[in-house]
Amino acid sequence: MRVGTIANSTKTKNIFPATLFILQFLYLWVSVDPYVEVNANGSENTSSLINQFSVLLLFTGVIYYIRISPLKGLILQPRVLMVLLILWMVLAAWFSNERTDSFKQVILSLILLINASVFLLLPRSEEQFAKMVMAGLLIMLGFAYFGVLFKPLQAIHQFSTELGDEQQGNWRGHFAHKNVAAAAMLISSCYGLYLKDKGFRLAGWLILFFSAIFLTHTGGKTSTAMLPLILLIAFVFERIRWLRWPIVVGGVLLINFLTVGAALIPAVYDFLESLGIDASFTNRADIWRFAVNAIADKPFLGHGLHGYWQTERLINNDTVENWSPRAFNGHNAWVDALINLGVVGFVLIVIWVIFLPLIYIRRITKRNLYSPLVRLYVRIWLFAVFSSAMESAFFETGSLLWFSCMMAIFGMRLQAFALPQSGKSAMVSVENEPTDLSKDSIGVKQ
Repeated sequence: MRVGTIANSTKTKNIFPATLFILQFLYLWVSVDPYVEVNANGSENTSSLINQFSVLLLFTGVIYYIRISPLKGLILQPRVLMVLLILWMVLAAWFSNERTDSFKQVILSLILLINASVFLLLPRSEEQFAKMVMAGLLIMLGFAYFGVLFKPLQAIHQFSTELGDEQQGNWRGHFAHKNVAAAAMLISSCYGLYLKDKGFRLAGWLILFFSAIFLTHTGGKTSTAMLPLILLIAFVFERIRWLRWPIVVGGVLLINFLTVGAALIPAVYDFLESLGIDASFTNRADIWRFAVNAIADKPFLGHGLHGYWQTERLINNDTVENWSPRAFNGHNAWVDALINLGVVGFVLIVIWVIFLPLIYIRRITKRNLYSPLVRLYVRIWLFAVFSSAMESAFFETGSLLWFSCMMAIFGMRLQAFALPQSGKSAMVSVENEPTDLSKDSIGVKQ
């Protein structure tokens, strides 16, 4: 009887993490309220009690997993940097003019951060990870195409007085906005390539094909152009080691110089226009010019998360003729990092999002651990850091792109510190490790 009880307990412990993984995946990729009506900027018109309950339920499951898991030492690493960043977000919220809203956003951001740091610890093996991701993406694509075919009024952008015909006809599927759908389909394409490389060839090719087709119909110019570009950059990044820092650091600096710089420096604006490029970047330049004053107003602490954009004092601002005071965000994650968390918070984010992954990759390469799993992380991470010059994803709660970026960074760290220890996380691929250890014996250093 005791043996049976132990067996059942072990089975339950194995099922719970997998169930939690699938529920978290579907929450992010499908949501609890697909095809919901949204406004012009892509945000939901109403707050869903079901959504709030789902967030709390999933987070409760994550906390329970942390309590029972022997891997709790791997969560929120590197711990010192994570604690400093969280404390700085709290400090910025305390001095924010929108203290209540800012603290609420800090709490929601912390929940998403913890969920992302636990996500890769839930599968018991990389094979299980691949199978669950495959199932989740097929469900997601099913929802997306079902909406386009059978619920076009909700799944395809219609004419509106706010947007005119600019977005009309663009696919968004069950996502809130066509840009959200575009980013999701790019990430889904990366997963499709990963599944193909892991031996799930048919499913991988199908996911890649249908994701790419949907992407081209979203009208998301940035994501559509970046899919082949990211794959090319990741290819060079993997093979030419000395170019890694120039590609990432130099690339982020160059893109921001050409985008934000065009809004502030007339010579850059004229140069881009001479090349036939819209130097306003779909009127984002108005936002970036307006954002300079926000940064100068609180350069050290910042305004706190959600302490600036969409506040009443901006929405009712009649002194600026263009739309920038009513923007949903800064449409640039780096600009918003400065606005929300000031210079100190900005530096902490750069260390976490840019410098540490480059260090992890160097360690992974030295240990001959550059696998399809690492390739997946790198592609998602590169897309996140480069697209952040055009969209604001950092600390956006419910953002699939931000969650995926954090997951990729945590995943690279797990790979970088992989050790052959029994009973640790199986989500560390070591297929190129020069040892004869089996995959089941692979773990991570605490």
